[in-house]
Amino acid sequence: MKVVIYIIRFLLALLFIYSGIEKLFLPYHSEVFQANMPHSGEAFFEFYDLLQKTGYLSFVGVCQLLCGGLLVFKKTYLLGAVMLFPLMLCLVMTHVFFSKNVGYMVFDSTLLSLNLVIILHHFRLLQATFLRPAKTVL
Repeated sequence: MKVVIYIIRFLLALLFIYSGIEKLFLPYHSEVFQANMPHSGEAFFEFYDLLQKTGYLSFVGVCQLLCGGLLVFKKTYLLGAVMLFPLMLCLVMTHVFFSKNVGYMVFDSTLLSLNLVIILHHFRLLQATFLRPAKTVL
């Protein structure tokens, strides 16, 4: 199982480091972006353009780069996987509610599932950390 976790870690790390670099450092052209996603709804492009204009995509890029970098190292990969989960869930839901692009829904859901494999592999550790029995009611 360690080999599987290792492969998933580096696959996700490569994808999210690349995605973060793309959002932070490569120029955005809405015409090219729309041409590369022909089966997506118009609402998705309006939403994506709004995220780009407000700078929110830069924040997403920083988060992707940070999580991807954390996945690389043995001491930090579980933190990276836990931090990546809400980001990936948002990516999946963006495609479900805005783009309606089945290919991206399947791709992002697969990545989310792979991330869940890492998280669930360490479930007992996470349970002991976050769901400790309380000594008091509050």
